[in-house]
Order: sequence, then structure tokens, then C-alpha cells
Amino acid sequence: MFKVLILILTTNLFFMLHATGNISKYINMKYSFLSESMIVILSILTVGEGIKLWFSGEKKEGQDDCDCSPGHHDHEHPHEHGHKKKKPSAGKKIKKFLSYTLVLIPAITGVVLPVATLDSQLVDAKGFSFPTLEDGNNQYGTHQVLNPDMSKFMNQADFMDLVRKESKSYIPKDTITLTDKDYLVGLEVMYNFSGAFAGKTLTMKGFTYNGPGEQPNQLFLLRFGLIHCVADSGAFGMMIQFPKNVHIPNDQWYQVTGTMDTVYYPQMKTKIPVLKVTSYKTISKPNDPYVYRNTLSL
Repeated sequence: MFKVLILILTTNLFFMLHATGNISKYINMKYSFLSESMIVILSILTVGEGIKLWFSGEKKEGQDDCDCSPGHHDHEHPHEHGHKKKKPSAGKKIKKFLSYTLVLIPAITGVVLPVATLDSQLVDAKGFSFPTLEDGNNQYGTHQVLNPDMSKFMNQADFMDLVRKESKSYIPKDTITLTDKDYLVGLEVMYNFSGAFAGKTLTMKGFTYNGPGEQPNQLFLLRFGLIHCVADSGAFGMMIQFPKNVHIPNDQWYQVTGTMDTVYYPQMKTKIPVLKVTSYKTISKPNDPYVYRNTLSL
């Protein structure tokens, strides 16, 4: 009975994530076919386990309906000799209870509790650093900031071929607008060929983040992006610099336009792209605040 309940709740969890669109907060939607396949598989398993439970119940009723008249007891009951079912020990009962509970909790809370959207608090919690620029040999941290570095997921030669190919869509342009669709691709090109974009006009949107070591007229404009899933998500974006000092709190959504340049950022001990703002406006938080890497098959 518990197996059927767990299968029903788990199937419902995946179904509700897709029905509400919240699945996009956990995985890159180009992999959505995997979770959709999981719904089909779990549904089949649920039906199979339900049929099995039904027939086991019928069998048990058939055994209980045996003829227990005095004359009937003159005959042997083969199933009564040496086949008494042992009661499970208390330790096994506890283990079984805990195992079922550990599965039931995420199946229930995943539907009942609201899905939180990642914001600047996570950036603070994970730390605002740029290990890919400080140490090119660092292969261990998956948390990324600013630059959506795909080199962590492929060899260096293939990575450089990819970035050069993608740069052909951006470098020739004098005016660039980063959309949700190409946000991560465009940023990666700009971080790898920052000198080629000096003086170009860029428009982008994101939420504000006041990073450490900034000047009073500087802050970062970020979007949380998913390469494959939430486990390799990062806060990707760019430093923006205003003509005068500003006081903008974290997590305010803006669209900004400006001229690209580079600036030395002491916190990361390197030069990074900077957008010198010429115009900006507040915008509403998008229905889907995340961006995804959708141009690479891995």
C-alpha cells in the first residue's frame, strides 16, 4: 500500500511541476523531455503496483474463506505446516518507516510549499568571487559569477572553438541587445573578447546587486542562469557604472543601455567588462526570471 502511495505522490510531484511551469526553476528546459518521460514511467509503475496490490488482496481473501468445519479439519492443511510468517522486528519496522518517510517528505513538500526564486541573498551566501579569472586551473567549484564559463563542461580546444563561432554573431555589431534567449551566450563572448566590444552600445536587463569593493557609482546587474540544472546555476551579468553616485538596493529589476568598456575590479584582481550607463529604467520582474544555455548539446 505504501509503495502505491509513494508512486502516486511522486508522479503527482513531477506532473505538478510541469503543469505550473515550476520545473524551469530546477532544470534547463531543453532537458524537460527527461522529466516528462519520468512521469510516463512512474505512471506505468503506479498502475502495475496497484494491480499487484489488488490481486494480492483477492488472494488473501480467498485464503481466509477456507472451509473450517470439523470435518474439514480431518484433512491436512499443507500451508499451515512450517510456513508461519514471522513478524518483523522493531528495528526493521523503524527502518521501513524512516525509508518511506524520507521519500514521502519531498514528494509532498515539493507540491505544497512554494518554489523560491533565487536572488541576491544566494549570491551573498555562496560568495561573490570569480575563481575562473583568478585561477584558470580551478576545476572544482561549480558556482559561477558574472561569466557563464562553459569551459568547465568541455575540453579547452572545443570550448575556444565554440566561443569563436558564437562571437561572429556579436563582434561585427555596434549595437547589441541581450535577450533571455541569448543572454548567457552573449555574456560569455563578451568576457572572452572584452577588448573587441569597447565602445559598442549594449542593452541588457537584470536585478541589481551591490557587490563588495565597488565604487559609489557602480553596482552589478545580474540574472540567475542554468547551464543544465539548479546545481550548476550561477549569477551572471556585468558591472554597470553610472555617471554619478547611486543608491539602489539589491533585487531591483532594471533595463539599462550604455557603452561597453573594461575596468579593473580589485575584489577579483582582474579587469572585467563594464557597462557605462547612458539610460536606464525600472522594469517588472519577468515571469521567468531565469535564463538558460540553450545553444549547446551536451
